[in-house]
Amino acid sequence: MTVRVLYRQDHDTWVASSPEIARWTVVADTYAEAHQLAEEGVRFALERDDLTVEHYVPAGIAVAA
Repeated sequence: MTVRVLYRQDHDTWVASSPEIARWTVVADTYAEAHQLAEEGVRFALERDDLTVEHYVPAGIAVAA
């Protein structure tokens, strides 16, 4: 199963959500933290480890991993 995680940057936080997981959101101070929380959170929310997580950041946003 492939799960898409969509990121956006709000003022001083990063927000991640997924169209495949209803009402699921991650909020973190940095992209790196949001990315890590999303990787763990997707697996926890779906109770599966056999997932491919694809991360999408809008074009034009610099990401410091």
